[in-house]
Amino acid sequence: MTSALRAVGAGGSAVLLYEGAPQTGKTWVLDEVLRLAANAGFATTGISAADEPDAEVVVCGEPAAVAVDDVHRASPALARRLRTAVTGGQPMLWVLSRESGVGCPDVERLCRAVRAHGGARAELVPWSEDETARYLADRLRASPDPALIRLVGTADGNPALLDVLVDGLSQEDFVEVKNGRARLVRPGLPDRVLSSVRERLLRSSREQLVRDAITELTGGALPAEDRVRRTREPQETVRRATKAWYSGDLARGLRIAQRALSESRRLADEDATADVEIAVAVLLADASRFDRCDEVLAAVQQRMSRTGRTGWEHQWSAAKAHCLMKAGRLSDAVGVVNGRAVTELSPPELAVLALAALRDGDIAKSARYVHRCKLAGGRPAEYDWVALQLAEAQYGPEHAVSLATETYGTDLRLRELLGHEPAVAPFLVRVALRCGDRSTARWVCRLIGDLADGDFPAFRAAETHAHGLFRQDADLLSQARRCYPDSWSRARVVEDVADLACDAAGAGRGPRVRMRTASALQEALSLYSEAAAARDFARVRSRLRSVGVYDTYARFSGRSGAVFGDLTDQQEHIVRLVADGLTNQQIADQTFITSHTVNFHLRRIFRKIGVNSRVELAAMYKSWASSSLPRSG
Repeated sequence: MTSALRAVGAGGSAVLLYEGAPQTGKTWVLDEVLRLAANAGFATTGISAADEPDAEVVVCGEPAAVAVDDVHRASPALARRLRTAVTGGQPMLWVLSRESGVGCPDVERLCRAVRAHGGARAELVPWSEDETARYLADRLRASPDPALIRLVGTADGNPALLDVLVDGLSQEDFVEVKNGRARLVRPGLPDRVLSSVRERLLRSSREQLVRDAITELTGGALPAEDRVRRTREPQETVRRATKAWYSGDLARGLRIAQRALSESRRLADEDATADVEIAVAVLLADASRFDRCDEVLAAVQQRMSRTGRTGWEHQWSAAKAHCLMKAGRLSDAVGVVNGRAVTELSPPELAVLALAALRDGDIAKSARYVHRCKLAGGRPAEYDWVALQLAEAQYGPEHAVSLATETYGTDLRLRELLGHEPAVAPFLVRVALRCGDRSTARWVCRLIGDLADGDFPAFRAAETHAHGLFRQDADLLSQARRCYPDSWSRARVVEDVADLACDAAGAGRGPRVRMRTASALQEALSLYSEAAAARDFARVRSRLRSVGVYDTYARFSGRSGAVFGDLTDQQEHIVRLVADGLTNQQIADQTFITSHTVNFHLRRIFRKIGVNSRVELAAMYKSWASSSLPRSG
């Protein structure tokens, strides 16, 4: 940066281009560059192409520095004007930022022109832990103690957030500097600090992790022969890949993961690091690269067998189950996990079993697995997809929306959850619309839309599904049905199509509407059967009966735990009497218990089966009995 300012001050020109994923700190970096330029006596001008896509750039005075933010949103005309200006050789510093790989063809030509004319380019990536520690030591002019390092580490390498945290701690005397050591006087942050910086914290936390881009540009401006190539360990590379992926930069995360895989295999003859390859396999599964994921896991398994090293078996098992679950093969994923004690299972494996129990209709068992996942130290994004569905099943859509907004109330947090499971997006849109909360639904649609820009089928399908629900667009829903690779997701879309047909007709449903609804539900029923989703199968069977269809062609054929087989003899007897149409008092008279006891048993049965009414329970039981739904055990 200093060399660029010096070159412009001497009558030359310089161009700095910052690229990164959405909300990766580009605006913050541009502000810092303009501040440094102003301190050096430059006339500064800043514009945003997002706000003014056709803006005219007017600069008064020399030397001058012009910052153009969000160049990827510039109109073709503005992009052409900028290309002419930055290559014109005028004594000026141009500072541009854009979202990587986004923009009209003229924006791409502008960026190529910058690189062709010797402009320096920096990619915004996280500060490492060492860089964060050096920043803290420089700011405080003292060596920080471990507690202070851990607290500042919660900023995860985001410079803007680090500034806010360190300023707040220093101003409120929560840090004591003595004899060259800096230590926390008390843990956490005082209330008055939180109240004074909350707005800045929220704004800053939306910015993603960034490295010191000014330092990167200084290095980038040096001749190629003078640059020092730093070789990162594969573990560090895969850590960066994981952070990039779950922060929303999918393409970059996948690209870094492939690099980590190459680094690991290059070192395989020395000391093979199977954990790196297993972590890459998980990201490949999240990116729907299932064939590639299988190849990586097969190679790890072969090497473990050949070398006799079995220390990675549990990690391998978790990754294999994750890959199968992502591919829609939940029963196979459970087969990989089964055979070991529950206490030995990792959080990802417990999440697989929680989802399987939910699909099976055992709400209580699913909730227990989620609880175990929390106790085992699992990250919330690993199990919250199931937790949100449990919230809706147990307490209704309002509770699911409340849980989602409380836990994932910022773009950054929800983007991490969507990176783990994009199907969360249509689920949240659906429950938010049921609650009349269109603002939340719109917010989720925006975030999944940001993630779906690329060759990632699961994210594209989820985006189309979410927007189809939000816009009540049957064509988009049909398109999403074709995009989804697994039976359960296709069934969920088809069920939404049936809902849309019912809503469009209103209260006075005609025969054609009933036929379309019944046809869609029949298809959903068949797909849920393929997916071995007993709970969903029973729900749709009940819905078919509500529209007058009692003789369905689909029969449940999945390998399910058959929730009715888990009832006690007395509970199953009560269910049979409910299915026969008896009231609580009539059941009490036949079973020689009080009606209050009958009601107590029914509440427990509702929770165990995953239903909310006697009608749904009766319909589910009759469906189970008539289709010979297999019993568990």
